[in-house]
Amino acid sequence: MVSGVSAVALAYLTEEVHISVVALAISMYLSGNTIGGMSGRILATILAGEFGWRNAVLIIGIESLILGLVFWKLFPESKFFNPQKTDYSLKVKQMRKFLTDSYMLRLYCIAALLMGTFVSVYNYLTFRLEDQPFSLSHFVIAFIFLMYIFGVFGTMITSRLSKRFSRNLILKGSVLFMFSGTLFLLSENIYVVIFGLGLFTLAFFAAHTMASQMTALHAKQGKSSATSIYWLFYYFGSSILGSGTGYILHAFSWTVFITVLLFSVGISFVLAARNRDLGTFKVL
Repeated sequence: MVSGVSAVALAYLTEEVHISVVALAISMYLSGNTIGGMSGRILATILAGEFGWRNAVLIIGIESLILGLVFWKLFPESKFFNPQKTDYSLKVKQMRKFLTDSYMLRLYCIAALLMGTFVSVYNYLTFRLEDQPFSLSHFVIAFIFLMYIFGVFGTMITSRLSKRFSRNLILKGSVLFMFSGTLFLLSENIYVVIFGLGLFTLAFFAAHTMASQMTALHAKQGKSSATSIYWLFYYFGSSILGSGTGYILHAFSWTVFITVLLFSVGISFVLAARNRDLGTFKVL
C-alpha cells in the first residue's frame, strides 16, 4: 500500500505543479517521507522496548488509520488531471517499454540496491550498537534515528544543486558519498559511526530524490506506470536485500556485512555512470 501511495503521489505532483518547481515539490514530498521514517522508527523502537513489538505495531496501525482518514477528508482534489477510461493493454505496453529501456532499468536497479543498503544499515545497526564495544540501551539507540534529519537536508540540497548541475552528476556524487558513509560504519568509535551514519543518510536521500525525479521527468506519458515500477523495485530492494543481509550478518560478521553493502553501492555507481541526462522519454 505504501508503494502505491508514493507512486500516485509523484504522478500527482508532476501533474499539479509547474514544471519549473517539480524538482522542489518532489524534494519536499520526500522530505516528508524522511521525517515520517525518522519519527516512526523512534516511536516503534521506544514502544517495542516498553510494551513489546505487537503492541508497537498495533499503535502504529491505529495512527496510520487516523492519518489516512485525515488525508481523505482534507487533501485537495486534482485540478489538472483528466480522468480517462483505463486501457489495461496500453498500461502493459507502457510498463514493457519502461522495463526494456536501459536508462529507466538502470534507475530502477539503482533504487533497489540503494534502498536495500539503506534498510540493511538501519535494520541491523541497532544490534551492532547494543553489542560490544558500544553497549547502548534501546532507549538511546532509538534516538540514533534522528540521523534521518540529514535525509531532509539531502532531499532539499538536490533541488538546489539541480539548478546548477546535471541530474546524473548529482546522482553519481550522492552515491559516492553514500559509499564513503558506509565505510565509516566499520569503525568502533561511536562518534565516527554517528558521523558516517549522518553522511550515509544524507547521501541516500539525495540519491533517491534525484533518481525518482529522473524517473518521473523522463516519462512524459505513463508517469504513474514509470513511477510505480520505480517504487516496486525500491521496495523489492528493501525486502530482498534488507532481509538477505540479516542472514549474512548472522552467519559472518559486521565487516562482511558492510563489505556486501559497499559492493551494492558500488554497483549502483557503475549503473549511474552509464546513464546520461536524456530528453523526454515517450511511450505508446
